[in-house]
Amino acid sequence: IELLVAAGHIEKTPQSISTFFHTNSDLDKRAVGDYMGEADELNKSVLYAYVDQMSFADLTIDGALRKFLSGFWLPGEAQKIDRMMEKFAERFCGCTGAFVNADTAYVLAYSIIMLNTDAHSPKVVKKMTKEEFLRNNRGINDGADLPADFLGDIYDRITASGFKVDGNEETAAPTASGAAPSTQERYRVEAQQLMTTAQGQLRKAAETSAESKGLFHRASQADHVRHMFDSVWAPMLAALSLLMEEMFDARLCNQCLQGLVSSINILSLFRMDSQRDAFVASLTTFTGLESIGGGVRELRQKNVEAIKALVLVARTAGHLGGSWFPVLRCISLLDRLHLIASGQAPLNPQDSLSIEEANIVLIEQVDTSQVDRIFSNSSLLSDEAIVDFVRHLCSVSREEIESNPAAPRVFCMQKIVEITYFNMSRIRIVWSKIWSILCLHFEGVALGPNPQLAMYAIDSMRQLALKFLEKDELTSFHFQRDFLKPFDHVIAHSKVSETKELAVRCLTVIVLSCSRNIRSGWKNTFQALTVAARDQNPAIVQLSYDLLVRIVNDFFPHIIEDKSFGSVGYVDCINCLCAYAGNTRIGDKSAFAIDMLSRCTALFVSSHHLSDAQSSLDASSSPTTSHDPHIDRQPSPGVANSSSRNDAEANVRLWFPVLTGLGRLVANDPRGDLRNRAMQELFGVLNAHGGGFSEEMWLLVYQGVLYPIFDDVIHVDEVPDTEWLSTTCGPAMEALTAVFSKHFEVTSKLLDHHLSLLSKCVVHVNETVAEIGISNVRRLLNESGAGLKRENWGVVCEVMREMFDRSGPLSDEELRGEGSVGGRVAR
Repeated sequence: IELLVAAGHIEKTPQSISTFFHTNSDLDKRAVGDYMGEADELNKSVLYAYVDQMSFADLTIDGALRKFLSGFWLPGEAQKIDRMMEKFAERFCGCTGAFVNADTAYVLAYSIIMLNTDAHSPKVVKKMTKEEFLRNNRGINDGADLPADFLGDIYDRITASGFKVDGNEETAAPTASGAAPSTQERYRVEAQQLMTTAQGQLRKAAETSAESKGLFHRASQADHVRHMFDSVWAPMLAALSLLMEEMFDARLCNQCLQGLVSSINILSLFRMDSQRDAFVASLTTFTGLESIGGGVRELRQKNVEAIKALVLVARTAGHLGGSWFPVLRCISLLDRLHLIASGQAPLNPQDSLSIEEANIVLIEQVDTSQVDRIFSNSSLLSDEAIVDFVRHLCSVSREEIESNPAAPRVFCMQKIVEITYFNMSRIRIVWSKIWSILCLHFEGVALGPNPQLAMYAIDSMRQLALKFLEKDELTSFHFQRDFLKPFDHVIAHSKVSETKELAVRCLTVIVLSCSRNIRSGWKNTFQALTVAARDQNPAIVQLSYDLLVRIVNDFFPHIIEDKSFGSVGYVDCINCLCAYAGNTRIGDKSAFAIDMLSRCTALFVSSHHLSDAQSSLDASSSPTTSHDPHIDRQPSPGVANSSSRNDAEANVRLWFPVLTGLGRLVANDPRGDLRNRAMQELFGVLNAHGGGFSEEMWLLVYQGVLYPIFDDVIHVDEVPDTEWLSTTCGPAMEALTAVFSKHFEVTSKLLDHHLSLLSKCVVHVNETVAEIGISNVRRLLNESGAGLKRENWGVVCEVMREMFDRSGPLSDEELRGEGSVGGRVAR
């Protein structure tokens, strides 16, 4: 690349280099993959440009992945593959919109890569079945399952034909070297079969021969060890355990501990879980830590040596699975002894002072730096092992907290924060599993009964969030949303005001520090503020309101510019502002919230009108309708109808949250001045932009927003007179009729709905409401009568006749209760 740039053949820009890769098929495919997988900014930009130049429209995800991998070999490093799969998932969702979000495409693409390697690698003897493939992909579609037929078809296509690089018949799987020739592969398989048969015969001979001479064989494969250990582990464990229990000779005990440690390492390597758990259980017993945790016995020197062996196992074994719990529990109890030795923790009431002092002297022999390395080296654990490690560390942390709720130890909580820092650079598919465990633990601690511990958990989440949000998030992903979810959860469910207040303060720090990198995280931010807006504590409401004002004033233009999350952020912001506007305890701030709502709507409309290409309301279609009220609304009928159809969904997403929020304020808020302010804004929007609504949109607005405003009018028998009827009903009905008449060209199909509402006013028992109904019927006919068609006049006359019938004098029968107005109208 440097040579070509120096010679002037290409430019040192991502677009030029990626085009060069696309147009030169004779390049070294492995070198191309390694170059685009590097973490340097230029290399990442080249990868992004390379993928953006590809179109995956009309392709299934495995077909798109096959096309994507046809131009280069996947590198062998997991971080490189992770970056490539992230960008592929973003581009695939952008081209097809096939899944709920890009996370689904990302996880499924990874799963397909693993299936391809499993199905076509000669090193894999036991192949993945279709049922296993389906089971591995459960719940990846934002918590839901993908259709079994869809996944089954992918499995069939991949197993039938692996990924291939252009010009090369080998499959494009991330392997260290090329596949062996077919003759050698057949030889290897036959040799494996012969070896397996021979092993079975040898085992059978050993079991049946009474005169075995103890003949030794040199092992040719590591797997022989598995079968040997499978035969001898039980008596070996019994022998080592018995000697450790009964003997006190230092040299003999150390040899036994070496045997236990080596056995655990071997069993972990071969994933012999039940046998490994038995050896670990024996080793943890010899540490004596579980006994002193209950205040039972004094430690001896061999217990200290067993503790050192246990620390060594934790540092070297790797795949401990379920055995991590007893190991980490002993590490936690060891920390307690160190705290007692340093005077930072009290003695157990049931322990004698002399025993504790003796234990403290012995425990000082254990090097704490070796213990710290267990956690600092957690980044070296395999992807599977780190998930087990985190799960059991959280379990031990819960045990620490529950053992003494009034004054809990936080050793494991501190270590959780540390390992989260150390492992934050893992590939996202692994990190999401880690965080799903940590998230539940942090939430549980933050909602616990101890306020100091809750604050520690929230502050820890703040530190982690600041670190995590340094990383960019690609379009259509929502890792940030998952990461910030605990703040939303704590504010919504905590019963302690101090805890909620700290959560809001921490969220404020996160937003102000990382606003430029937040994308999907805005959803959780606005949800948390919406919950805080309804809180009973004025301090929490004020803190959250101040943060919302900062977001609207400083960051809202940045939020709505986002192609993927702009429209979602806009809707969430509007809902949040409506929540503050409806809060009766914040005084003038409610009216200011309505002003901010108006300003946000104007900014959103303006930005999307000026740059339709950036519209995130309907990315799959080209916006054609402007929301500018000054544009002529009189195009030809065909053009108008086409425009309405194209932008119907966009109008719903843009306007419906605004209109419903304002409508609820007009209908339900107890403050007359705020109702008037919300009413002005509501009908101002309809006046200015209603001409661009389709007939379907108007029907939705009328039934979902406007009709419910007049609930007191509709339920005439239940609500004969209210403050709302005497103050707000008249101005609201006049504004509605004015808007209806102004946009009669598109509202005419709703004439029967509006006349029905007016007739309910006319027959209302409240004289003022009846006069409001009559005046608005007159106004409607005066302003819209010229546009009424024959079928419209039929509706008008029918409704007016019903109004006359219902509002006329009662007959003698009706006065005596023997008849009804409804019956008279029916007759």
